[in-house]
Amino acid sequence: MEVVITGSLARGEFDRNSDVDFVVLSCPRHLKYAIEGIVEDELGGIPFDLLYRDEFPPSKVRQFMEGAVHAPDIR
Repeated sequence: MEVVITGSLARGEFDRNSDVDFVVLSCPRHLKYAIEGIVEDELGGIPFDLLYRDEFPPSKVRQFMEGAVHAPDIR
């Protein structure tokens, strides 16, 4: 599975009114929608959006992926 973080957290602008934006780049087919429950459990109430790269309209790929980072690279 490969997931990146985008949005305010990736840009270093995360605050108490933000949510965490995840983009799933790849994952086993059988886990595709099970991921949401796992993320919800792990974030303990922090709001989030979970987007799937293979569901982006081609015109939105650049917008969603701009500035995306892997979790270990969050500063």
